[in-house]
Amino acid sequence: MIDIFFGIIQGITEFLPISSSGHLLVLSELFKDNNFNTYEIAFLHLGTFFSILIFYIKDITSIFKNRNTFIKISKLLFVGVLPAASFGLFLPISDIIDESSSILLITSFAYIFIALILYFADKLEDGNKSILDLSLKESLIIGFAQALALLPGVSRSGITLSTALYLKLKKTEAIFFSLLLGLPTIFGAWLLTFIQSSEPINNSLLLPSVAAFLSGLLAIRVLINFTVSSKLNIFSVYCFVMGIISIGIYLVNL
Repeated sequence: MIDIFFGIIQGITEFLPISSSGHLLVLSELFKDNNFNTYEIAFLHLGTFFSILIFYIKDITSIFKNRNTFIKISKLLFVGVLPAASFGLFLPISDIIDESSSILLITSFAYIFIALILYFADKLEDGNKSILDLSLKESLIIGFAQALALLPGVSRSGITLSTALYLKLKKTEAIFFSLLLGLPTIFGAWLLTFIQSSEPINNSLLLPSVAAFLSGLLAIRVLINFTVSSKLNIFSVYCFVMGIISIGIYLVNL
């Protein structure tokens, strides 16, 4: 039952800008008997991969139907995923997360950082650019922002969405590009973790992954509603509180 709860938390926090990895790390400290390692967390991410795919299936299908649009967006996604892919391949991120005794302290600072980013992004006026107006340089900037989300506490959706808003994308377009960029990123992270891990596929992760998928669908809708209505400051406050909680748990465990 706790595993399914973890799956629900993963689905909700993957798309709401409050860091799924940060939440799972904090929960793993609170429920030590159900501690999730990076391989198991990556498997839960696969559930949220399908959340994006299903939620935006019509939009994604329409991209494939238009050759010029497909080529343009493919280039943007390729450039956008390069920074995170490079850091993921050449830095022992999973080892650092699994083995660092100070990872909760790092997570707390990351949460406070994303809280500030969301706070100021919420004050921006809606931009006028679509995804197709993005340059490769701007996509690369969003990609470097996404690479920061390799650290627990930095929300992938939060940091990419905020960066896209700073680059003057329309709010709905910023959300779509943020989540679209998540498709190769999430799948690639799972594939890399799977290849590097010596663990066999754990069938007990199936139900938590389904829970992550279903809760992810709901979370995408909530993200759209809150972003369009300029309520990202609510998530900013939440992340700040999570940062304080993370510091508290770290100090208690010293």
